[in-house]
Amino acid sequence: METLLWILALFGLWQLASLIWRWLLSFRFVPPQVSLLFLVKNNQDSVEGLFRQLAWDCFFSGRYAAPGRVVAVDLGSKDQTPAILRRLATEYSFLHFRTMTEEQLAAEILPELSLGVLVLDLRVLSAKQALEAARWLLQKRPSGKAKDRPAQEASF
Repeated sequence: METLLWILALFGLWQLASLIWRWLLSFRFVPPQVSLLFLVKNNQDSVEGLFRQLAWDCFFSGRYAAPGRVVAVDLGSKDQTPAILRRLATEYSFLHFRTMTEEQLAAEILPELSLGVLVLDLRVLSAKQALEAARWLLQKRPSGKAKDRPAQEASF
């Protein structure tokens, strides 16, 4: 009987220690969420893979922090890009899709986003470069050193 009491006491002590540990970890610094703004035009070959990979990285596998808002703005595509993004926006709740001109962009979209916004222009960048830049920004680490940044980020 005494052995059972010792086992229960040790189990209770273990539970108390893990509760205190979780409570202490809850005070860690949580960086502010960063919003991602993707500018697209005639990118039907790359947008679906880009946003599916972003969803996998941030929301399903948990390898990267979830961004605040992800907005894809189509700037007058003549291909299937708007249809693909509309379908993805209904499939993924984190993705918001808008169609507008470049003139409307600064007046309508930028005020909606918080101060921390990364603009990724897929008219200039490849999908791989945009994904690498988003991954670098969303890494789960307390601070980033300039030497760890991808080389493509300098072109932003």
